Amino acid sequence: MKKELTFGKYVFNSKNVADFSPAGYKDAFVSRMLIDRDSVGSEKLVMNYFALKPGKKTDQGSHPAPSDEVYYVLRGRGTLYLGEAQEAYEIEPDSVAFIPHDTLHFVINNSQEELEMITIMPGPLGEGANFVYDQRKREWGKSFRLNDPLP
Repeated sequence: MKKELTFGKYVFNSKNVADFSPAGYKDAFVSRMLIDRDSVGSEKLVMNYFALKPGKKTDQGSHPAPSDEVYYVLRGRGTLYLGEAQEAYEIEPDSVAFIPHDTLHFVINNSQEELEMITIMPGPLGEGANFVYDQRKREWGKSFRLNDPLP
């Protein structure tokens, strides 16, 4: 028997998850934490939806061990820069990128549409592993929030 859910413990629609943008980045990107300890109780995995607006870029940064990261591009086009030498890789729908921990990286959306990605990291994320995650926890008191239900 198929059960229809808008939100269950393990099955939900990602569009029901609240967008988050840290102060100073609201015109650049939105992030939705999908899978982590706060959302479904995951102790080993963190999965996030990330949308970078046209013409915008992320800050350059890296994640400490053991926080390797994977990007899977859903929509849009951009350029991913990796390492000290800033090697450039064009990314588009269905591109997969592996970013080893301690690797400097940033993304530029050089298209006219949002660059939408799923990002995956080992969890749980400790303080300092990801600044967006840290800001969301400070502002919300948790990493996951559903949109307010419609009246």
